[in-house]
Amino acid sequence: MPFANAAARCSVALALLVLALPVGAGETGPIVLDDARRSSLAALPALTGALAGPEALEDRVVVLAFFASWCPPCHPEFDHLKAIDARYRDEGVTVVAVNIFEDHFGGGDTARLEAFLAKKAPAFAVLGEGEQVAGLFGRVERIPTLFVFGFDGGPALHFIHARGAKKTHAGFEEIEAAVRGLL
Repeated sequence: MPFANAAARCSVALALLVLALPVGAGETGPIVLDDARRSSLAALPALTGALAGPEALEDRVVVLAFFASWCPPCHPEFDHLKAIDARYRDEGVTVVAVNIFEDHFGGGDTARLEAFLAKKAPAFAVLGEGEQVAGLFGRVERIPTLFVFGFDGGPALHFIHARGAKKTHAGFEEIEAAVRGLL
């Protein structure tokens, strides 16, 4: 086994170990991308791109990120999502970003989000109104929050930007290691 694959498998194993810890009130195991979660994501309004129903997330490695345009760490993570999408889209990987907490500061103005999406120009689906599904993914309360799910919907990576943490977003290398470990 080449060293790169061993390192990727080790990263995935470590992520799975971390995911085995309780993730939210009433939840005692890892979060999986099951039919209910796929359907809930597919029902969200598309801001860019689109999901062609929950089937678009079946039998794929899915990288799912919760973000807001005003969130500084979300900007570099979004760039990593674009790179993962460009590199692995044709290998069975689907990247989905879900906008959440966009109106955190009030005002209801969508200009910042529109400018963010115009600047980033993602080729993957970006969905709005993520508050509707946040509870299904362990009560997403901090952003960025990122998941990588395997072909079977099982968890491979779960990153949450913890309050006061020095590490503010999932790095390209760790996202790629989780994805490559599943391919």
